[in-house]
Amino acid sequence: MSYLLITGATGFIGFKILLGALKEGYSVRAAVRSPEKGKFLLSHPKILALGVVPEKLSLVEVPDIRREGAYDEAIKGVRYVIHSASPLPSPLLDPNTGIYEPTVKSVWTMLHSALLKAPSLKRLIITSSIVGNTAYPPGSAQGVETTAQSRVPDTPGPFESVGPAYGAAKVAALNSIDRFIRNERPPFAVVKLIPGLVLGRDERALRADDLRAGSNFFLLDLLTGTSAEHPLPSAVADVSDVAKVHLIALKEEEVGEGPAIAEDLGVTTSNQFNDAWDLVQKHFPKAVADGVFRQGDQPTMPFNWDARPTEVEMGFSFKRYEEMVLDVAGQYLELSGIEKA
Repeated sequence: MSYLLITGATGFIGFKILLGALKEGYSVRAAVRSPEKGKFLLSHPKILALGVVPEKLSLVEVPDIRREGAYDEAIKGVRYVIHSASPLPSPLLDPNTGIYEPTVKSVWTMLHSALLKAPSLKRLIITSSIVGNTAYPPGSAQGVETTAQSRVPDTPGPFESVGPAYGAAKVAALNSIDRFIRNERPPFAVVKLIPGLVLGRDERALRADDLRAGSNFFLLDLLTGTSAEHPLPSAVADVSDVAKVHLIALKEEEVGEGPAIAEDLGVTTSNQFNDAWDLVQKHFPKAVADGVFRQGDQPTMPFNWDARPTEVEMGFSFKRYEEMVLDVAGQYLELSGIEKA
């Protein structure tokens, strides 16, 4: 019997969660969308280095996360689920069919598969985003504090561009989870984990270009001379913190009679994106002098998002933006063969 189902295990966040879960001794069933994704996992050097036996890591194919019942087979017999599968806000995707629909429908089908097909399930953790509980664009409501418990109404589509579609999808998905809990009163706990823009060392990456496969591309664009047209909200999260909070949130049975872990957890810290340039000038002067790093521009939109209650509950402080910048820049140079991180 698999103990923990992880969706999105080939993604930036999901892969970090997978490594952490295996190191902690969980038996993991990883949901992948294709045989090629499965081969990527099983042959990855970071997985091989753990010496994982087949009983500790198995795969299940879920090719279409939008389909009703998509997770019916994957979820059978599991005790825990971490559902991190979700489309990235890519300009290559159709805003409605490529971003909004799969984001919302994958949450719906996971919740109903959990309710109908997983009597052994104790805890379901769903990865959301800070754009899921704030009006679009994030930070537009100046001075309003947002917490993990904040909610905003759904925004009807259709959508003409990626940003509004992604934000509306996260809002709709988060609201649908709340409605599901109220209406169905499931026998398992549901935790919503809400991170900022996730940055940090990408454990999947084997080449420098691989670092652009996740949300680190925003930071790398800034460090390689690109000037962004639109601002990003001043709320970021280190991938190691995001993974750590997911795994801590699994452990409700180990806390005895103490209080249950909160149903809404925020993982984010404030930042100014262009501060990254001063950091690489200071810590990687040769790469700057050689033109490997070039000054770009990423405007920052102020965003008052308070994740301190989660830090208190988890018992550790989240990494600061400076640490994320140095990790990403250092890994980029390391994988480029330029210098060690």
